[in-house]
Amino acid sequence: MSTSYVKTQVQINENILFYIDGNSKITVENGTYDEPKPNALSLPHISTCPGATNECMSSCYVFGLQKAAPEIYKEYCKNEQMLHRVLMSNKQLINSSFLLGEWITNNCQDGFRWHVSGDIMNDRHAKWINKVCLDSPKIRHWIYTRSFSIINILNAPNLAVNLSVDAENYEIAKNYKTENNRFCYMTRDGNFPNDLPKGSVIFPDYGLRGRDLDNPTDHSWWKGLSNEYRKMVCPADFFGQSEKHRCGPCKKCLFPNNKV
Repeated sequence: MSTSYVKTQVQINENILFYIDGNSKITVENGTYDEPKPNALSLPHISTCPGATNECMSSCYVFGLQKAAPEIYKEYCKNEQMLHRVLMSNKQLINSSFLLGEWITNNCQDGFRWHVSGDIMNDRHAKWINKVCLDSPKIRHWIYTRSFSIINILNAPNLAVNLSVDAENYEIAKNYKTENNRFCYMTRDGNFPNDLPKGSVIFPDYGLRGRDLDNPTDHSWWKGLSNEYRKMVCPADFFGQSEKHRCGPCKKCLFPNNKV
């Protein structure tokens, strides 16, 4: 089955308009695989990712999304422009976070994903994200980030913080690991550290996935994994996305690590 992309407009006030997007993988129970409902706020990739590594830029899936759904990616660029406007004043930050939190509460009851594309640009951006989470306390939020130095700001109890790591930034990330966050390790060559903490998630790059095989578990990379590490692998990435293999049925990343 092919991935479906969706988007909707959220008018915050007369000056602020955000585009909320979604796709078959991340919809959780806000929709189905075939009919996802928007539940994410995204930004342009790389340019809004201050912690990007050569590893992640070489494998960034958003290049494919940009090609497959250009009308969605165009809205990511508009979101960045709006976000800069929001962060200019405390009044805009507070008002917009409250109104977006209210919209999320009413429209994304099963979860909200931060940044299908893009990342946390600075500490003020992090404060805004955290406040949106606090302003929608009944909703679970989750985020993947390489902006390690400002994750201490992300302390909302309903926000799962996933540290995006790879061979290039893993040692640095160790300095920011706590019982509340988790490592999400992207491997391009099949290797990963043997000291990945409990609760970590492994994201295999395209060449390591068993999607094209009749039996994905026949893939040589999978066969070489212990049962412990197989349980860490993202099922939607390895087996292929479906109603069963997507965010929602899989909850590896959806809750703070100490609550899983």
